[in-house]
Amino acid sequence: MTRTALFETTAADHGCGCVPAPAEPDPAMTADIMQARAIAEGLAEFGIGPARWSAAYDPEAAAVALRVDTPRGLYALTIPQPGQPFPVRHRGERIGALDCRRTYGTADSYTAALFAAFLRDRAALDIPGKDVCLPRNMV
Repeated sequence: MTRTALFETTAADHGCGCVPAPAEPDPAMTADIMQARAIAEGLAEFGIGPARWSAAYDPEAAAVALRVDTPRGLYALTIPQPGQPFPVRHRGERIGALDCRRTYGTADSYTAALFAAFLRDRAALDIPGKDVCLPRNMV
């Protein structure tokens, strides 16, 4: 008579126990990170390349945040729940919010433009050529 064992996964199957098994990603968090990256791609038009931003879960804000490195420090655009405005944090404190809400009708490029303008208004971002008024254009 042959004996067969049932195949069960135990904690030992995932490793020695010193490293936790990888958790399944939360679909809501994955969507938030994808939206943060899409907004960051829109920031490239304003001179903010991939070397100056990161998108990750921020435990302090309890949400996904798009962090941008500026001469004045890190600014974080938090991805809110649907229907809420996009808050901006600096040095761990909320310093304002964008003039748009997270809805299906709000384009990521529009959110990126508002975030770039928010940073420009706080002298944290120089947008070359975007705010130049030449005399030949004046009437």
